[in-house]
Amino acid sequence: MDRRDFVATFLRGAGCFALASAAPFPPRLHASSAAGRHHFPQGLASGDPTPSTVVLWTRVESTSGSVDPVPLVLQVSPTEDFARVIAEERLIATAATDFTVRVLVEGLSPDTRYHYRFRAGADVTNPPGRTRTAPLPSADRPVRIAFASCQSYEGGYYHAWRTLINDEAAAGPDEQIDFVLHLGDFIYEALGYGSVRPIAGLPSGGGETPGGLAGVHATTLEDYRFLYRTYLADPDLRAARARWPFVTTWDDHEFSDDCWQSVSTYVPAGRPEQARKVAANRAWFEYIPADLSAKPEPGAPPRPAHDFRITEAQDAPLSGRVDDHGLDQEPNNLAAVASLGIARSIRWGRNVELVVTDNRSFRSEHPVPGELNVQISGSARYVTPVALVRALDAGRTAAGGNPPESVSLGARAVPNPRRNSPPGTILGREQKTWFKETVRRSNATWKIWGNSVPLLPLRLDLHHLDPEKGHELAFTTDCWDGYPTERGELLRFLAEHRIPNFVSLTGDHHAHFAGSLAVDFDAEDPRWVGAEFAVAGISSQSVWEGVLAYTPKDSPLRPLTAFDARPFGGAEAATANLNTTFLWGARAAVAAARTGDLAAAAAERNPRQNRHLAYCDTAGYGIGIARFSASDTRVDFIGIRPPLEPRGEAGGDVLRRVRFVLPLWRSGEEAPMLRAPEVDGPRPFPLT
Repeated sequence: MDRRDFVATFLRGAGCFALASAAPFPPRLHASSAAGRHHFPQGLASGDPTPSTVVLWTRVESTSGSVDPVPLVLQVSPTEDFARVIAEERLIATAATDFTVRVLVEGLSPDTRYHYRFRAGADVTNPPGRTRTAPLPSADRPVRIAFASCQSYEGGYYHAWRTLINDEAAAGPDEQIDFVLHLGDFIYEALGYGSVRPIAGLPSGGGETPGGLAGVHATTLEDYRFLYRTYLADPDLRAARARWPFVTTWDDHEFSDDCWQSVSTYVPAGRPEQARKVAANRAWFEYIPADLSAKPEPGAPPRPAHDFRITEAQDAPLSGRVDDHGLDQEPNNLAAVASLGIARSIRWGRNVELVVTDNRSFRSEHPVPGELNVQISGSARYVTPVALVRALDAGRTAAGGNPPESVSLGARAVPNPRRNSPPGTILGREQKTWFKETVRRSNATWKIWGNSVPLLPLRLDLHHLDPEKGHELAFTTDCWDGYPTERGELLRFLAEHRIPNFVSLTGDHHAHFAGSLAVDFDAEDPRWVGAEFAVAGISSQSVWEGVLAYTPKDSPLRPLTAFDARPFGGAEAATANLNTTFLWGARAAVAAARTGDLAAAAAERNPRQNRHLAYCDTAGYGIGIARFSASDTRVDFIGIRPPLEPRGEAGGDVLRRVRFVLPLWRSGEEAPMLRAPEVDGPRPFPLT
């Protein structure tokens, strides 16, 4: 799509794009109505900067509630006082896009900070916005990216955003953040994911949400719009979006928890909801500033991204006919997932190529179908034996093309419903081809994957605790550990094409952890090809607290999760022993819970347990900052205490700051192992 399609999209009522150019400058426009007639409750934002363009966004409301359309003026200036306006554009906000507008500003200078504001009559966005264009691809300078994930409004306050703002305000010019990478779960589609800031209800009343949640979930376009309006009214999130350009992808909650294609998974069998998928896509497009129709750089493969397309999709059963990557060919499903494309790459100087993928719309069904997994694992329906995941995910390619009819789990034989299916996928055929070619062709120092779900396995070695009855379990199959065939294919591609300096930035798990990426994590001598840094949630309940709620004190699994350290002279009634389980293994965790002695726990350590991990804090909250230069990557986790009380502009109560250093490696060399980080503040148990 070329730039004229922005206007066509707006005229069809699907979006609100206008073209603005820094040259020639249009004449200055003046207020046409008195102050107080309009306001901007969701602030303003910028997104997807290039060396010469950036997308600017706002939402306006009439205080009388009856004005449609609302005339607006956008002004762009190189100075905060707007003494010199270099671009000014008339805009129209209408009810068709919930009074949101998005503007692609062109003709800007590279690596330059700009200020912008929107005016509705005499009313002006206050404070104004600040953004920055990308440096030219030849510019050799360090790049600082903040990365974040999982911000349940009901789960807590957005202290991490305010902490990031305060830290930068106190930092020097060389420590300024260039842009923010948001890795998904920008909103939560269901009410009941926390009770700190409860949302009273949804405009439609919502659909009933089974599975233990207390509330209802969004079903209509107006429901999703309402959630974005609610989340973006938060002062800390508004301030962050006004301060930095964002590059944003989605995960599941922008549509539906643990979704795949247009299927929701509130019930184990899944439920096709094509109309709801279209509504979720449209609301994302209206509220998230992103340049989805830019032409690729010369020599780069065509981008899958495209603007939202008006789509009529009806809810209908899936056909069961899938392509060779598991995409169901039911026409409404195809139309729903194709209504918006967000996979794109962004170049930031010589040192960073950021590749952002959509990990939900084209993924195949979970490798172990929901109903089967419930029979095996009970309510923890994504905690699954690794052997079963491997066999079922491989589909018809398992066992060299002779897939078994059943998989043995001890004395039990589990039927294989996927023996005639293609191997599992998260990216889908076209997106995977684009991803590989983009990474292969890039000459940037660092190839960065904006990856909404982790590549690193988090395994539970219950077979090490009980060799006769226990199994090695994947902690969740909703991430890449549930799709090991394609994960291996992608990481093998890096090795075969000698692609150096590959880093995955991810979130989703509500925990801080990091480690090295291997072609085969289970090999005797793994070949390391990169590193991954997984950031904890902004406000969503930590994974440790979530697991703790499902393991009461009398549960046999309680020692793997937590123990009372007070009898051993500790201060915490519930110590995060889940870290020990992931880092050292189940036997070590049991020893820690029984004795409170780290030496006794270390003596029981399983040397093969998640040996790729360099750090794990399952009780963490916070945000990450990654600095990429011509010599190394430095990543900081800012860990805050649970954000359960309002703190105003003070920001979060910082518990610890964790720093990793990953040196550069050359084409054909094996990636260096990620080493344990420096920690400023108390180390999470058992790393004390």
